[in-house]
Amino acid sequence: MKTIPVKTETVDVRTGEVVKRETIQFGLVPPSDPNVCQTCATDHPSEQPHNAQSLHYQYAFYGEHGRWPTWRDAVAHCTDDVRVGWERELRKLGAWTE
Repeated sequence: MKTIPVKTETVDVRTGEVVKRETIQFGLVPPSDPNVCQTCATDHPSEQPHNAQSLHYQYAFYGEHGRWPTWRDAVAHCTDDVRVGWERELRKLGAWTE
């Protein structure tokens, strides 16, 4: 099971003072549908990018890499021609942030 680091604070309700800070690991369950991409929980052909806007993909990526994913990350497993095509179209939409 993938995990996600979550920062927590324990606060004394009487004083409002933070008495404990820690990072705990939350579990991220796999997609419930075995027929969708297990990386992004979206139904797409394996040669196409992961859905960078999928919450499952975003949290799984963050848990593994310590940062939020970009579309460049989502297309990283694709062939060069697929990557170039997606980047071109995402740039037209103003969605390519790299």
